[in-house]
Amino acid sequence: MLQRNGYRIKVLNTINFKKSMKYNPFAYIHDEKDILKLVTTLIANTKGDGKGGDPFWEKAETLLYTALIGYIHYEAPEEEQNFSTLVEFISSMEVREDDEEFKNSVDLMFDELEEKSPDHFAVRQYKKFKLSAGPDSRRRLYPQSP
Repeated sequence: MLQRNGYRIKVLNTINFKKSMKYNPFAYIHDEKDILKLVTTLIANTKGDGKGGDPFWEKAETLLYTALIGYIHYEAPEEEQNFSTLVEFISSMEVREDDEEFKNSVDLMFDELEEKSPDHFAVRQYKKFKLSAGPDSRRRLYPQSP
């Protein structure tokens, strides 16, 4: 019906990007407000069926996505400003139960950015995430396969 009335329909498939119609929401980010809108939309549309979970986890997830998308928007080259980069960052967030001091590649990436720009939007969000989601919380948020 929408197509018949002149609307262009675009599909964003967050499970299989090859089935998406190449819509890249990152192209529409211009400021921090746009990052927050994208994160809110992403979380709202990936909850699954039923009620939302514990607000603690949603807040931690929001902070993490905001930090990562902020980093991608402000620091990544234009060709890397996409969901594939976001998924790659999340996948590389290894947590080691036996070593609470361990820093994964994303931790190191934010450490480097903080040295260069301590008040960077993405750094501020990542620090909040790290404070709100200690080692046990991150392990539960993003469990590693054995």
